[in-house]
Amino acid sequence: MNIKKDKNIKKFGFYGLLKNLKFFEPFLYIFFLSLGFSYFQIGSLISIREITKNILEVPSGIFADNYGRKKSLQICFVFYIFSFILFYYSSIYLSIGLAMVLFGIGEAFRSGTHKAIIFLYLDQNNIAEKKTEVYGRTKSYSLIGSAISAVIGGLIVFIESNYRLIFLFSILPYILDFILISTYPDYLDGKTTNVLDLKVFLLSGLESFKKLMLQLKDLRKGIINSGVYDGFFKILKDYLQPVLKLEIISLPLLLSFAKEKRLSVLLGLSYAVIYLISSYASRNAFKIKNKFNESSKSLNLTYILTVFIIAIIGLMINSGFTYLIIILFIIFYVIRNLRRPIMLDYIANIIEEKERATMLSIESQFRTIFIVAAAPIIGYTADLLGLRAMFFSVSLTMIILRSLLKLVSIKEN
Repeated sequence: MNIKKDKNIKKFGFYGLLKNLKFFEPFLYIFFLSLGFSYFQIGSLISIREITKNILEVPSGIFADNYGRKKSLQICFVFYIFSFILFYYSSIYLSIGLAMVLFGIGEAFRSGTHKAIIFLYLDQNNIAEKKTEVYGRTKSYSLIGSAISAVIGGLIVFIESNYRLIFLFSILPYILDFILISTYPDYLDGKTTNVLDLKVFLLSGLESFKKLMLQLKDLRKGIINSGVYDGFFKILKDYLQPVLKLEIISLPLLLSFAKEKRLSVLLGLSYAVIYLISSYASRNAFKIKNKFNESSKSLNLTYILTVFIIAIIGLMINSGFTYLIIILFIIFYVIRNLRRPIMLDYIANIIEEKERATMLSIESQFRTIFIVAAAPIIGYTADLLGLRAMFFSVSLTMIILRSLLKLVSIKEN
């Protein structure tokens, strides 16, 4: 099979492209700051989203495995759309918190489900060995979507000077994605049942969790490694927004425009470049894995590289090297998007097909628990000590955790 020409693999890619047309994403922290929220309040809003996701993470994975993965994805888009509507109308912390709850429900029904669909498709077509290549390719579509989203979001803010509108514009691609999911082959729903048996539902989840805790040591360690790394990434990645807001005054660009308009253009372009380069990295992640022969070696190396990148970003803040900070954020994104397909290959090689959505949901749930705990602490550190100290504290924490998170070859065990 030629994966570049396969129509269903292309659909998987366009699903990701449409899903990542979240025009608000490069401006979310700036939007919250414009409402007068502190970094601690922003961190707590992230926790609200992640707590919601955490509560529903495994149940939604079990639902997907037992009652249909396509249905699960379509449910997620309904909740996303309602959250966007509420973001558009909200101005106070409580209503924004409710919007985060709706978004978190959408995230729970989505996480792990589409990956399980992709892996089932590869199994059915006898190309399971191409997991890293296919996932990296579909992930590259997602990142192209993020690049397009950053440019369009920047234009909306530049023209209208209104952060709220970008939430409203984000509804359209999600309606299109809802329709696209319905065109997937029915067998990608997995083995489903039409009877909603609560006992079977709970026992299915408990069996998977028991197996993870008592038998699958490599999977357990991989899930913890993935959760900590991606948790820090998801918390830190959008700090480019307040960092650039601090640095923008020193840039001799678009001086004839108001600060908000300058910020919208520079953020939009910065994120577009970050996502396009990350897209290329994700598409070629399988080549990195092949060079190292074992996924574990490349995963350990990218972990260490990320620690140094985060520390250097902290060093550069308030130093006047704005362009260098943007370059470092680009490298930060590139390393993560090289790493993610390799991590999924490492994890998927241990999981049985019938439990993939559930186990991937457990992986996502651990990441969620980590974000819930870490996001307010990181935000409070930024409020108390500044952004520079916050980045240094994260890099130090990752160094301390490194010995506990080091992965070994599955073959060695």
